Amino acid sequence: MTHAIIGARGDMGKNLLSPLLKHHGDVVEVNRGDPQDVWDRAWQADYIWLSVPRDAVPQLLDSKTFAPEQVIVDICSIKRNLSAVIQKTGATHLSLHQLHGPFVPLNGQKWAHIKTSTGTDTHPRVQSLLAFLKEQGISFLHAESEEEHDFMIGLTLSLPEMSTVFLDTLIDQYSKDAGRATPSMAKLMEWAVPASNVLFGYYIHSINSSADWLRKDLIMGAHADLLASARAASSRLAHLEASDIEQRLTVQREFVESLPQAERKRVRQWIERWFVDSVQKIFAFHQSKSIKPKLVLQECADAKIVFPTHKGTVSVGVHGIAGSFTHESVLRLAEELDVPVEKLDVHYLVEADKVIGAVVRGDVDRGVFAMANSGSGAYVSSMHAMAEQTFDVLAVYGMEILQCLIAHPSVTSIEDITEVFGHPQAVSQCKRTFEEKYPRIALRYGEDSDDTALCVKRIADGELPRTTATLASQVAAGLYKMNILEYGMHHDPFNTTTFLVIGNKR
Repeated sequence: MTHAIIGARGDMGKNLLSPLLKHHGDVVEVNRGDPQDVWDRAWQADYIWLSVPRDAVPQLLDSKTFAPEQVIVDICSIKRNLSAVIQKTGATHLSLHQLHGPFVPLNGQKWAHIKTSTGTDTHPRVQSLLAFLKEQGISFLHAESEEEHDFMIGLTLSLPEMSTVFLDTLIDQYSKDAGRATPSMAKLMEWAVPASNVLFGYYIHSINSSADWLRKDLIMGAHADLLASARAASSRLAHLEASDIEQRLTVQREFVESLPQAERKRVRQWIERWFVDSVQKIFAFHQSKSIKPKLVLQECADAKIVFPTHKGTVSVGVHGIAGSFTHESVLRLAEELDVPVEKLDVHYLVEADKVIGAVVRGDVDRGVFAMANSGSGAYVSSMHAMAEQTFDVLAVYGMEILQCLIAHPSVTSIEDITEVFGHPQAVSQCKRTFEEKYPRIALRYGEDSDDTALCVKRIADGELPRTTATLASQVAAGLYKMNILEYGMHHDPFNTTTFLVIGNKR
């Protein structure tokens, strides 16, 4: 099977379709300005993917004729009777809409499948492609017509865009009536809690909305007259009474309470975790703040026992070098226990067995090392080292591991990166992200001795090419003055490493 991707240079073609379809057949990538022979090969393909704006399709297919065995797959966000244009060509039309964008992992994505003709139900190539997409973890929402699709997209995309206009007005009016200055959206979000889901959705739209052409198309050219509907809705709200709000809230609450208790609890936990994570990362990125990894104390002695700084400086042997995740975890643990960091004399001992040995010999007061990761499993070298010595465990804690993609300061775009070299644990925690978002970037595993922070140092020292990036902590990037291209490269959203704080056997 051969797939031709028209518009392969765009984000959808480059980051989603091309790497995905190579697992189903050969791929021909074609873009505006390509030689005629490339276009000729594309028009002969078994599947022709239209990764272009809807309005470009009529001219693109003008006077083209295809065999019924050929499948034209349109993935346009707005259809507007596109089937009438495609059916004139003689090809079979498969209408899809990838709802999550080109950068979301395949497993769990939703695509809309729009019914345009009855022939697709028995068309072998159509059924082969749909089966392949389902095998990748993609689920489908079914629309009975292009009109139904456009109406639902109007509801789910146009209305949030319009609601930002309404919320701006309401926030401003409420502030004036209260005699207060209108708060900025940044301030609103800093005060927000998980229940503030409408504000959160508003803020997301304000920084990560659709492309300008699509926003205008969705609002001004929506399925129906959206502006007229907005005016009519506003006039209804003009007569809103407190009793109306109470009645609506009661109906909402009754629906929620009809759901099983366990399901409500599970969904609430996921939403709250997602909300807190997202708010934290958004503000860290847009206000140039470092992201504070979450830390969970599983077992912990009194802070004065873990780090007895009340007696003076405490020497701490650390698994890794300066900037390692263990180093970052010590800083976070000290913060959590309200221990002055300046009273910790950190010794970077690189390996777990050296940390344990230094504690047992009395060379350092405390030792901290990694024991296991939620995604990549146990640190085998740590396990072997633990079996050979006797010591006291003073604290067991888990810290969220934020794998950052780090490059030389002269590199400002992921497009300039051709290879990622890193510690085996770090690479394994991020492998799926690269496969799905950046499949063109080669991954190279280092040795166990290649600490994540050491990889950053090697880039800083010029030992690795500037087209090579690595995976490490934000602390390492700061220490070596390197550039963070992207936060959160790990594919497990709950990526956590468990650490131990140990002392000599009492």
